[in-house]
Amino acid sequence: MSDWQKIPSYKTCFVCGDDNPIGLKLKFRAKDNIVETEYVPKPEHCGYTGIVHGGIISAILDEGMGWTGWLTFEKYYLTAELKIRLKKSVILGRKYIFRGELLRKVRNMYIAKGSLTDEDCNIYAEGEGKYFLADF
Repeated sequence: MSDWQKIPSYKTCFVCGDDNPIGLKLKFRAKDNIVETEYVPKPEHCGYTGIVHGGIISAILDEGMGWTGWLTFEKYYLTAELKIRLKKSVILGRKYIFRGELLRKVRNMYIAKGSLTDEDCNIYAEGEGKYFLADF
């Protein structure tokens, strides 16, 4: 898919950083105002046996929604507020897809929404976030 643009990472980030030894190392990409990545859970991401911890799922949603501002603003971001709805258990070893979308800019922040689905588009988690534009 050559029309997708690679989103940069921040090297020490838990979700996208290549230099974080315990991180998820997810690679985000964007097209128009949509951000996307794929995630396959590992045993160390689980709380209960075979079920991914809600904090990991929330981190993926937070990161992906945050990156929705990159194509518009080309700035890093800081999370101001998160609303996450966990709808189904995310199971070890299956592939999931995050998709997020920039909704609007309000003063010095922007608002985004996102979801984590399986390959059949069943929704496992969804959320909305508010993000401050960062100057670093």
